[in-house]
Amino acid sequence: MEAFLDRPDGCKLYYRVDDFTDPWCEPPTVLFVHGLAESGEAWRAWVPHFARRYRVARVDLRGFGRSTPMAADFTWTMDLLIADLVALIRHLGCARVHLIGAKSGGSMALKLAADHPDLVETLVGVTPPVTSAAGVDDWVRHIEQHGVRDWARQTMQGRLGSKIAQAEVDWWVDNLQGKTPLSTVQSYLRWVPSLDIRADVENIKCPTLIITTTGSGLRTLDSVKAWQPRIKNSQLLVLEGDAWHAAGAYPDRCALAALEFIAGQTGQK
Repeated sequence: MEAFLDRPDGCKLYYRVDDFTDPWCEPPTVLFVHGLAESGEAWRAWVPHFARRYRVARVDLRGFGRSTPMAADFTWTMDLLIADLVALIRHLGCARVHLIGAKSGGSMALKLAADHPDLVETLVGVTPPVTSAAGVDDWVRHIEQHGVRDWARQTMQGRLGSKIAQAEVDWWVDNLQGKTPLSTVQSYLRWVPSLDIRADVENIKCPTLIITTTGSGLRTLDSVKAWQPRIKNSQLLVLEGDAWHAAGAYPDRCALAALEFIAGQTGQK
């Protein structure tokens, strides 16, 4: 099922639901939240792992994918992004969801779980930042000089790791990240330096799994270990690899770990 959710400011949020569970059952819902310059299609490889057991909902965040592009001077806020996600959860008729987010989508997932504990049953954050990384201003300059597609290509090896195949690079650049509207990326990246949810993670109450890698060039393992224990009911999974976007680089490993984690918390098989 594919549809749009109308938001009060005129934005249309695209979302897709994949459900291959038994039709006589009422399955739990898993909501996937992507990161910068992506769409719900970034979770493509995760869907087969989940859709036999769960109703799988993938959203294109405002500005990205098939959702309404945002202007170059648009004012992004975490509260607005969380309001979009809360509205979608309620629109889907969910009392609670299993929430999975990657990169800045993981930041949103952490913040949503902290602010709306009644809506989140379990939480999985895959390489989620709690503060902005250095180098964002350089990204903005590169994008404005050379375009989104060139920026995506130049940063892809760090994003998906040194072992990425050329065909995979081409797909991510040409079919996903390179298609992101320039205006959306410009305004989004001007908001990113304000990201700081370090104080919020202590308010997360649900069972939480954080997944990171041993050799990310964007955020060190030690930096993750500095805040992850502050989520009281949390576990840390460290994957061997040098990608900063583990959800995209190692989807099968991450998906299976997430499924095992959720099953361990809920008894879902």
